[in-house]
Amino acid sequence: PNYTIETRRFDLPGFLLLAIGMAVLTLALDGSKSMGISPWTLAGLAAGGAAAILLYLFHAKKNSGALFSLRLFRTPTFSLGLLGSFAGRIGSGMLPFMTPVFLQIGLGFSPFHAGLMMIPMVLGSMGMKRIVVQIVNRFGYRRVLVATTLGLALVSLLFMSVALLGWYYLLPLVLLLQGMVNSARFSSMNTLTLKDLPDTLASSGNSLLSMIMQLSMSIGVTIAGMLLGMFGQQHIRIDSSATHHVFMYTWLCMAVIIALPAIIFARVPNDTQQNMVISRRKRSL
Repeated sequence: PNYTIETRRFDLPGFLLLAIGMAVLTLALDGSKSMGISPWTLAGLAAGGAAAILLYLFHAKKNSGALFSLRLFRTPTFSLGLLGSFAGRIGSGMLPFMTPVFLQIGLGFSPFHAGLMMIPMVLGSMGMKRIVVQIVNRFGYRRVLVATTLGLALVSLLFMSVALLGWYYLLPLVLLLQGMVNSARFSSMNTLTLKDLPDTLASSGNSLLSMIMQLSMSIGVTIAGMLLGMFGQQHIRIDSSATHHVFMYTWLCMAVIIALPAIIFARVPNDTQQNMVISRRKRSL
């Protein structure tokens, strides 16, 4: 059988509103005195970006062919998953940026060796993909998401502790564990968000999730840079005691940000469709 969905006209006004809103908000977050942008200008940019997104919400409410239909949010697991994904990826987005920065500036690693230390994270992430389905089916979304969120915060603190103690031979193992926990968390967040959507909204929901993923990770890098700059005060020397304290305070703040989405994931229903991760039933709104 050939199942097709009726092609809709592209929602250009909605696309422009969202694009402007996201771009302006990102610029407001990335802006700093070094860029020559005053605080009042940054506040104006943030207000303008928020206004553009609010205008899109009004537009989508009145337009059945909107780029991202508001009917998506009638699915509780989609709303919870999208909010959790946004908050969760802010914290996760900090780690790929801060880890090599800390290894090079905080510990004096060469760029080559700092890059090699990322390999265990990739291997852990790849290996976890093979068993995450069984884990979620066994323990359920809520337990897995809460456990992996809190676990990622603890593993990030373990990485900082092991590094500052000079136990470098343990760093690959810690980074392997970090990659595994992060991968299980990502896979669980993605499937929770999309699994209950009806087929008619699946494409729109997947596109919105992808947009939120990119935005949240860029926000995470921005916040990590802001924390590092706030604690560093522009006086950072490679592998010095003062630099170690700067990264320690930054990592403590990051761990808190990483752990906060557990509050959102604790609201996930205890049993959603028998915790079926892969299959998704066709439903009507």
